[in-house]
Amino acid sequence: MSRILILGATGNLGQLAADALASDPQVTLRVASSRRSGYDRLKARFPHAEVVIADWYDRESLVKAMQGVNRVFVATPDFYTDEHLVTPNIISAAQSVGDIEQIVRLIAIPDGLTADRLSPEFLATRCGANLHVIAKPLLVASGLPVTFLNVPAWIMFNLPWFLAPEVKKHRQLAMPAVTDASRMWVSEGDISEVAARLLRGSAEDHIGREYVLTAAQRYNYQQIAGILTEELGEQVTFVDEEGPLREMMGDKFDTLMTYFRHETQAYGEVTHHETVVDLLGRPQVTVQDYIRHHRHLFI
Repeated sequence: MSRILILGATGNLGQLAADALASDPQVTLRVASSRRSGYDRLKARFPHAEVVIADWYDRESLVKAMQGVNRVFVATPDFYTDEHLVTPNIISAAQSVGDIEQIVRLIAIPDGLTADRLSPEFLATRCGANLHVIAKPLLVASGLPVTFLNVPAWIMFNLPWFLAPEVKKHRQLAMPAVTDASRMWVSEGDISEVAARLLRGSAEDHIGREYVLTAAQRYNYQQIAGILTEELGEQVTFVDEEGPLREMMGDKFDTLMTYFRHETQAYGEVTHHETVVDLLGRPQVTVQDYIRHHRHLFI
């Protein structure tokens, strides 16, 4: 029997990982939020799970959340996480509890990327991989039983999040051209299923390992617009326009643009790994699959 804690269970990937584990009779599930509003949402979504409050910045709340579990999944949110504080708190809490058999940590780091290769300006964005280049070496040095789930690619939920409003209104893929790149895309469903597989399996098989999720193909904005055109049956055109992104991100827009200046360059050499096939025994979701399945979000 696995007793699993999901830290950050109100986040996209934490919630989906909890979904993947909730119906497993061999799993006792505990889900955590740092806020009362999140606690209430988790209570409604996971009526058979234990729901707790655990604040990344409050070590004692993390200790309480970890007591009685043997597996922990960690997926920290962009922009708001100071890994210089959060990861030491998680490490200290796990060491204090002493019964943790496995920590599965989500990261998004191209091979060889380390903090000393990043500018202070980029590190200050607390976005994407810059969170993880701080967290990973701390976890490695901690001596804790850690498994890394590394996704050095874009997650497909960004397709409807960034693109759907303008596609619906104007049949335009509207993004600043300076943010364009040939990117790998991995579905959130594949990520959460792999996370669940790592958490419910034999911990000994995965400790000290890093599982990399990538994609066999890359797409730029023009190619994504072509797939949208094919799946919607109407012409979708890529336009160089920052207005929709600026409106969506608000005061985080400039921070995100700083992140893009690094991200558009840093992931070009990432190679594909057949992790989904190896662990789940099925092909992974493609961009075309995803847009077809979520067509309703774009029309």
